[in-house]
Amino acid sequence: MKKDKAVIIGGSIAGLLTARVLAENFESVTIIESDKLPLEAAKRKGVPQSVQPHVLFTKGYRILEELFPDIGNDLTAAGALSIDWVREFHVYIQGKWNFNSSQHSDIISFTCSRPLLEWVIRKRLQEFSQVEFLEQHRVIGLLADKNNKQVTGLRLKPLVKNGYQKFTASLVVDAGGRRSNAPEWLKNLGFKAPPETVINPHLGYATKRYKKPSGFNDDWKVMLISQEPPDNKRLGYLASIEGDELIATLGGYGGDFPPLDHQGFIEFARSLPSDKFYETIKNAEPVSPIYAHRATSNRQRHYEQIDLPDGFVTLGDAVCALCPVYGQGMTVSALSAMVLKDCLKEDKLIPHQFQKKLAKSNNYHWMLATGSDSRFPTTAGRSNPSPISKILGWYNQRLMETINQDADLYSLFIEISHLLKSPLALYHPRVFLKVLSS
Repeated sequence: MKKDKAVIIGGSIAGLLTARVLAENFESVTIIESDKLPLEAAKRKGVPQSVQPHVLFTKGYRILEELFPDIGNDLTAAGALSIDWVREFHVYIQGKWNFNSSQHSDIISFTCSRPLLEWVIRKRLQEFSQVEFLEQHRVIGLLADKNNKQVTGLRLKPLVKNGYQKFTASLVVDAGGRRSNAPEWLKNLGFKAPPETVINPHLGYATKRYKKPSGFNDDWKVMLISQEPPDNKRLGYLASIEGDELIATLGGYGGDFPPLDHQGFIEFARSLPSDKFYETIKNAEPVSPIYAHRATSNRQRHYEQIDLPDGFVTLGDAVCALCPVYGQGMTVSALSAMVLKDCLKEDKLIPHQFQKKLAKSNNYHWMLATGSDSRFPTTAGRSNPSPISKILGWYNQRLMETINQDADLYSLFIEISHLLKSPLALYHPRVFLKVLSS
């Protein structure tokens, strides 16, 4: 039997997918959103990072298809581009471009802007009559029973009129992202705030969109010129998106931020170790200003380590916010929603058990991001590498050199990168011997 009411804080990717999961278990699901949601694919004030590039891993796309069957057709109709990550992703690392296979693979997802992806998901979610949006309201606290043991809803402030209001619900899910105030709300109910771990690589982005140059016919849809710790702090990411446009992002670690003027942007691109990025955009027509982004620290809130009231859980970036350079964010949010989906199969959702399972799900993605970022000496909060991590670093460097020479190994690497196989597959004896003999 379905429960009565659930409410979600935040209408971004994590919140939207959580609403889809809750729609199977609750008679009413409400998403509280401080923005006025656009009727088309457009950036919005509450998600300033939406103008930056976002990567939808194949695992994330397959979760979307599970929750919204045939959503790929909707994405295509909206202008998103299907991408075969084995054939159409070109990455420059260790002084050379990756192995480019001519064979088709099933490691498929889409490349598009984040506003377009959110808009398509939002449209599909509106097909569920039990799901509604309460826009232009800000959450200012949790409601609870007289013993503060059970959360019973939210305290809201409307942004278009004076006053406050209460919203009751039997389950509150915080998907409020990096700006989540849940630690303070819990303290107000007499609970401890979760401990935090922060590892800050001091990475800064600058992003600009261009019309594709006349005659553009390259065989890639996404290009990455990667940073290489500890010395090469700069990176470039270039992707085809809807509207016959390219989204171009430059980044620098350790405060080596790209300039925010056109000529400085171009010169920064010229400084990358391959000229392919620069040659693509130097004569392209800009169609946007340059957008800066600096909120790139890795931050983990350890809700699994504290007591929580019944009727309240939190997920997505509100729990585990990762440096966006690794492109994990949207897929990790999708995985978070699926952890919740599994926990809702039990007779009762126990918040502490959910947060423990979520922490376990997040752990690999956290280690990947922070392990890579910690190789830069300018990263704040990093730990010194252990002897084992030094050995693994040496092996991984040899592995990357071998991948560029071996089609099967490259395909395996892409499968692991897109969360379709365990990373332990890279340490299988067969792979290990191939790497050592290369």
